[in-house]
Amino acid sequence: MGLVRRYSECYNALMITTDYSHGDLFPILRAETELGTLEVCSYGAHVLGWTPRGQKPVFYMSGTAVYAPGKALRGGIPVCWPWFGKHPADAQSNPSHGIARISPWQLVCSDEAEDGSVRLIYELQRPGFPMARYTMQMGELFFSASLQTLDTPEPMPFSAALHSYFAVSNYRQVELSGLENIPFTEFAEDAVPHSENPLIPAGHIDRIYHPLPEESVLRLQDPGYERTLQITRRGSHSCVVWNPGHEAAVTMTDIEPGTDDQFLAVETAAVPAERLNLLRGQSHELAMRINLLPASHS
Repeated sequence: MGLVRRYSECYNALMITTDYSHGDLFPILRAETELGTLEVCSYGAHVLGWTPRGQKPVFYMSGTAVYAPGKALRGGIPVCWPWFGKHPADAQSNPSHGIARISPWQLVCSDEAEDGSVRLIYELQRPGFPMARYTMQMGELFFSASLQTLDTPEPMPFSAALHSYFAVSNYRQVELSGLENIPFTEFAEDAVPHSENPLIPAGHIDRIYHPLPEESVLRLQDPGYERTLQITRRGSHSCVVWNPGHEAAVTMTDIEPGTDDQFLAVETAAVPAERLNLLRGQSHELAMRINLLPASHS
């Protein structure tokens, strides 16, 4: 591990700090303004946290996440790209969920708009792959992320996801609405019955909802945290809902003990079932926006 270093820069009301406490491969940028804080690790362009001013953190980040080359970080928003799940042609030789979440990205822009919102842009360029550009913006009670796939070098099957781990007071007591009457496939082998319409998880859940209209609005209502997270999407016709449940979580060393009920993954996704095939030179955008609303909002 490299030396612990911190660098700070200040642009008007925006303070940017870079932390190398996990080593040179894992620089963590912390952007702080009057509107809140945003933390991003250049490894994976991984959003570690977003905390709006006066609010609890919106994303769960495991305290036992492993910062090691080739290992995906647990929590926040891992980027699954340019495939979701197994590689479509050679699963033995390629990492699950693509290369993005285990690759170093380059920060190419950090700025502050007149309204105080902060924008960060990261890029990933790897030989033989399209270029990826990932834009994040933190504003007053909102966060947005846009993953652009640019300049596809050769025709290729494509899938992706923004694997958001949302922090919740107790995932068995939250309600996820907006998925009513949407068909889903349950991949949890030990699936338990869950309350539906709205969805209230009761244990291990691993579902892909598809097809989900792009204009669908999802709302994660959390009475314990007295808030509702409203999720809107672009370039996505699928949603993944996941929590490993307690029995599986205790076997996963990168999930902090006792925290398995403190998150619910609700993923903005374009899964293989969408049968996207990018042609040479073609682009794609997968985007989401999260608005923090009062708990009673419906």
